[in-house]
Amino acid sequence: MQQDQTPSTEHKIAFIPLVLITTALFLTLRNMPMMAETGMQMVLLNAITVFAFLIPTALISAELATGWPQNGVFHWVEAAFGTPVGFVAVFLQWIQSIFGVTSIVAYATATLTYAFNPELGSNRYYITFSVLTLYWAATLINFRGTATSEKISGYAVSFGVFFPSALLILFGIYYLFSGETIALDTSATVANWIPSLSDTTSLVFFMSFVFGFVGIEVSASHATEVENPQKNYPRAIFTAAIAGFIITLAGGLAVSLILEKGNISNINGALQAFSAYLNAYGLATLTPFIALLVAVGAAGQVSTWIVGPVKGMWAASRKGLLPEHFAKANKNNVPTALLILQASLISLIALSFIVFEDVNLVFLILTSTAVLLYSLMYLLMFVAAIRLRYTHPHIPRPYKVPGGNWGIWLLGGIGMLTAISCFAIGFIPPPALPFSLENFERLMIIAVVLALLVPLGIWFLHRNNIKHASPDKGRKE
Repeated sequence: MQQDQTPSTEHKIAFIPLVLITTALFLTLRNMPMMAETGMQMVLLNAITVFAFLIPTALISAELATGWPQNGVFHWVEAAFGTPVGFVAVFLQWIQSIFGVTSIVAYATATLTYAFNPELGSNRYYITFSVLTLYWAATLINFRGTATSEKISGYAVSFGVFFPSALLILFGIYYLFSGETIALDTSATVANWIPSLSDTTSLVFFMSFVFGFVGIEVSASHATEVENPQKNYPRAIFTAAIAGFIITLAGGLAVSLILEKGNISNINGALQAFSAYLNAYGLATLTPFIALLVAVGAAGQVSTWIVGPVKGMWAASRKGLLPEHFAKANKNNVPTALLILQASLISLIALSFIVFEDVNLVFLILTSTAVLLYSLMYLLMFVAAIRLRYTHPHIPRPYKVPGGNWGIWLLGGIGMLTAISCFAIGFIPPPALPFSLENFERLMIIAVVLALLVPLGIWFLHRNNIKHASPDKGRKE
C-alpha cells in the first residue's frame, strides 16, 4: 500500500497569497447580475447570507482547520463520525466541484467570446471545445505544485476579479452622482426591499446568494502548507469573507444602476453592465479588454478549484479507500492520477453541451446539482463541528468559535438550518428550465442518491484495506 505522504515543506503559503487563494474559490463577477435581478432586496438578502451562512462557515472552518489541519472536510467529519461518513463528505465536496467547475469553465469561455464574437457564447461546439481545452490546460499547469497554483490564483484574482470589480463599482458610483436616470427602483416600499417567503423565485434567489460564497472552506486543504497556520488561516478566511461580501454587494448594486431587471443575462450580465457604462462614457472600445480580464479571473478560479477538493480525495486514497494508483503523487507532491481522473469526468460532462442545444439549460442543471450535493456536505461539516466539541475537547484549537459550546451550537445550528433550507430549495427548478416540478425533482433525487451510494459502495469494497489510525493523527500540536 502506498505510504502516507505529507505535503512538502519546501514551499509555505504566506498570509496574502492565502487570502487570494481563498478569495479565488468563491469571488466572481458571475454572481453580481443575479444579485442585480433582486433590486433593493439584495441588501437584505446579502445581510441574511452573511449571518446565516458566511459567518458560521468562516468561523467553524477556522476552528476545524486549526484543530485538524490536514485534509480538510474529510479529516473533520472522519474524526467526528468515522471513515465512511468522512468519505461521503469529501466525495460530495469533490463530485459537486465536478459539476460546479464545469459550469465555471463554461462561464469563462462564454465570457471570453464577449471580447471578439458574443454570438459564440451560445455555440455548443465552441463551448465544449473551449471547456476541454481550458480545463486540461489548467490541470497540466497544476501538476507543477502549490507554488504555481498560488501564483495563478494571485494574478487571476488581482487582475481578473479585484480590478474589474473595482472598476465596475467606480463606474456605478460615478453614474449615480452624474445625474443620469438609474434603472434601480429605490422606492421605500416593503415589497421593494423585503423578499416574499411565499414567492419561490425569492427562495431561489436566496439560495443563489448563499451559493455565491460556497467554497471558502476548501482552502483548509492548504492548512499544512501555510506559514503559521494557527494565526494566518483564521485571519485569511475572515479577510476573504469580508472582502467577498463587500465587493459582491457593491458590484451587484453597480449592475442594477444601469441595467433594467428582466434584461440582465445570467451569464454575461456583468459584461452587459460594463458595456453599458463604457458606451455611456464613450469608451466602448475597451469592452473586449474588460471581457478578457473577467475571463482570466474565471480561469483562475478554475485553477484553484482543480487542486482544492482533490486533496481531500487524495487523503482518502492514502488511507486505502481508493486503488493504490490514486494515492501516488509526482515530484511536486501533486496527486496527478486523481487530477487526470477529475479532468476525464469533467470532459464527459462537458460533452453534454453538444448533446443539448441550449447551453444555458446545461449550465443551470449543472449548477442545481452542485447546490444539492454541496448542501449535504455543509450539513455534515456543521454537525461534525458540534460533535467534535464534545468527543474531542482535549484537542487544542488555536482558534475557537467564541462563546464556548453555546457558540458552536448557535453557529452550527444556524449553518445546519441554512444547509437544510438550501437543500430543500434546490428541488425547485429555476424559471428558465423547461422541466415540470415533478420531473426536475426526479432528476435531482437520482443525482443525490447516486452521489451517496457511490462513496458508500467504494467504502464497502475497500473497507478491509483501510489504514486505521487515531483520529488525532496528523494534526499539529
